[in-house]
Amino acid sequence: MWFKANVRLRRGNLPGEMKIASRLSLIFSTAMALAACSAAPPEPSTPSPAPPRITVVAVGDMLLGRKLGRLMAEAQDFTLPFHSLGKELSAAGITFGNLEGPFCEEPPYPDEGMVFRVRPRAVEGLQFAGFDVLSLANNHVLDGGFTCLRFTLGHLREANILPAGAGEDFAEAHAPVIIERAGVKFAFLAYTYAEYNDTPGATRPVVAGRRPENVRRDVAAAREQAEVVFVSLHDGAEYSRRVAQETEAFAHAAIEAGAAAVFGHHPHVPQRVEHYQDGWIFYSLGNFVFQQHTPGTRTGLIARLIFAGTRLEKVQALPVFIEHFSRPRHATAKEAAAILESVGLEDSTVWVRAEAPPAPVASQQ
Repeated sequence: MWFKANVRLRRGNLPGEMKIASRLSLIFSTAMALAACSAAPPEPSTPSPAPPRITVVAVGDMLLGRKLGRLMAEAQDFTLPFHSLGKELSAAGITFGNLEGPFCEEPPYPDEGMVFRVRPRAVEGLQFAGFDVLSLANNHVLDGGFTCLRFTLGHLREANILPAGAGEDFAEAHAPVIIERAGVKFAFLAYTYAEYNDTPGATRPVVAGRRPENVRRDVAAAREQAEVVFVSLHDGAEYSRRVAQETEAFAHAAIEAGAAAVFGHHPHVPQRVEHYQDGWIFYSLGNFVFQQHTPGTRTGLIARLIFAGTRLEKVQALPVFIEHFSRPRHATAKEAAAILESVGLEDSTVWVRAEAPPAPVASQQ
């Protein structure tokens, strides 16, 4: 019935149909316009938060024994060598250094000579300066035998300072020390020319040795656990400005494996800084807390690397001068110019992300 009536309408009343269609079209258009007007405007997109800024600083050789150890004990102030720079180091996101000489629970604590044994309370200075990681991979870590090495490992951990490069066995000595800051994981590995018992499967104390094949393997493993990897190397000819061939080969292997930077020490004087592939090599940071008087040994560098999240943004080499009581301070302008010149730099800011990396420095034999 409805169909027939509709047919009749279409055949006999076309002008009326056009009016109805027109009105329906107007109603539909008006409804759509009202809907468009009443719809909420799109929310503005929220900009991504800036990645966290994380500063990593590294210093060279630190000896808290010998005469300095006695002076600190007499003064009952084991923060003595860190009075000038301790607060600045502590303010960094991560602070790293090389500990020359083990903590020993019992005397003797020689005032002089080449056997380094450190009083346990000297850890107070390291805590004051905010050290997070210390390399034990050096030629003096066994000056107190296994007893002092084991005590040092536990003593540092109790002070919330993580040891790297030495351990109860091969696995512990080669395991990365991992620290997380602002959601970014940083790994530290440490090695030395003065390896001890560095054989896979070793169950007695081990000091990790300078072998390119080992650092390649260890860096690869560390990168599975952390976004940024650093390597410490205690190596090179003492009191020499020239980088040893084997030191350079090892450092290059570390960077090729994916390390962001290599922090070198042992020569007791600063050596050059090299940009290699995507990484940075401080071949020797020189001394930091050390009682020596040979030319150049009262100078050093602080490596400062600034990250935006996992991305390296700035590299600096800050000159320091060591005063009496083995106390480092920032070098004066005149002192800084001489220290930087000795390592082939014109400025303490070596590189920033906005600039193209410098051309590789030719190796010096």
